[in-house]
Amino acid sequence: MSAAAPEVFPYPAGPGGTVPAQYDRLLAEEPVLRVGLADGSAIWLVTRDADVRTVLTGPAFSRARAAALPGTGLGRGQGTGIVDLDPPRHTAFRSPVAAAFSAERTVRWRARVEEIAGQLAASLGRLPDPVDLVGSYTAPFAGRVVCELLGFDGDRWREITGDVEALLMSGGADGPEQEACRTRLAEAFTGLLDERRAREGDDVAGVLLGLDDPEAEGGKLTDEERIVLLHGLVISGFIGVRDLLARHLYGVLADTGVRDRLVSRPELIPGAVAELLRFYPSSNDGLLRVATEDVELSGTRIPAGAAVLPLVSAACRDPRVLDRPGELDIERPQTPTLAFGAGPHRCPATDLVLVQHAAGIRELLAAHPRIGLAVEPGDVAHTSRLLPLGVAALPVRLDTAP
Repeated sequence: MSAAAPEVFPYPAGPGGTVPAQYDRLLAEEPVLRVGLADGSAIWLVTRDADVRTVLTGPAFSRARAAALPGTGLGRGQGTGIVDLDPPRHTAFRSPVAAAFSAERTVRWRARVEEIAGQLAASLGRLPDPVDLVGSYTAPFAGRVVCELLGFDGDRWREITGDVEALLMSGGADGPEQEACRTRLAEAFTGLLDERRAREGDDVAGVLLGLDDPEAEGGKLTDEERIVLLHGLVISGFIGVRDLLARHLYGVLADTGVRDRLVSRPELIPGAVAELLRFYPSSNDGLLRVATEDVELSGTRIPAGAAVLPLVSAACRDPRVLDRPGELDIERPQTPTLAFGAGPHRCPATDLVLVQHAAGIRELLAAHPRIGLAVEPGDVAHTSRLLPLGVAALPVRLDTAP
């Protein structure tokens, strides 16, 4: 490594909120690189698919130690959620969540998810152009689905998700407004658990209480731990789906050729979702780990105690894994990618996310096959206001026929 000062990270996003242009150089020339952060600290970037998988799955890399690092950004200084834990404590939290979002449960929920998407897509026709798909479609879709799956009445989605988002947007502030949000959420989550104890239901709250299997990990959690999980699930299920689905709809609508192929051949949509997840990732950086021992990746030695950032979005464009990684190809033969992570922290709701995104795209295009952006693609503002990348607004016209 040169004695010169390290590059400063993060890099600016590419066009349309895609991955930074520097990632191509890193993949080709410097797959493991030490860079600086704005706060003066340094981390190691890891970009190639094989190396990223090693960091995500290997016992030599700790997420809990990274979460305890001082400072902000890149997932540091949080330390309170499931993503900030290592096994075996992480396993105790993840097991009931994985059970709640099992493939079998997702199959049972599919029809309701599609019904919600269909109802919302149809309702857009009552709105004047231009329609903001974030405020009028992806937000209510994500909010209703996550609230119903947790066990709440879907009509409470604005109440529940509004308080969760307000706390995230507060940047750690601790004033009267934040305290009121915490109080309302605690009452809502406690009330949900109490209701589920009194009346069983096929929802996430019931699984977290261990009602279907008292010997499962969910039955061993405290209510405080269950509330932490419920809070985290609202964050990922609402904010994550709202913003990422909006990015994927941008990807579909920014190229009318992509839109038209999916309208005429809806059987392509599941594969298109996988490709959109690869091309428009939820994050251009990721969550830090700390090396617990000396590790060598791609010929570079990373010392024990160093902070390491596995760049999943770069790994999803590794030319060693797939051809033409810089192109969005909705008919690309399926290649295993890291869009949902790997190892202990792989997204436990992967099956549900795929169902939601496919339903969100399919129902919108079925109801409005000539939908198009109301602005030029380059004028859509991409944002990283919270954890996932998203778009500030996605203005569309429901019928762009001449």
